[in-house]
Amino acid sequence: MARRGYTKKEANRRRTKFMVLEGMGDFVGTVVAFFVILACVVLLTTLFTWLRGDLPQVIDSLKNPIINAFG
Repeated sequence: MARRGYTKKEANRRRTKFMVLEGMGDFVGTVVAFFVILACVVLLTTLFTWLRGDLPQVIDSLKNPIINAFG
């Protein structure tokens, strides 16, 4: 059974198809990466907001045992 080769026209059509698919994959990857980075920024902002609100309570709860230990 002879192996069938591609004509130049078929090869160019296949190459173009794969180039379009590759470009679409790059685009989708870029969009997904943008949303992942956006989610990370939102999570970091939430973490720092929570930490800033919670830090005074943590310091107050640690202050009393330290004062009682030395006082």
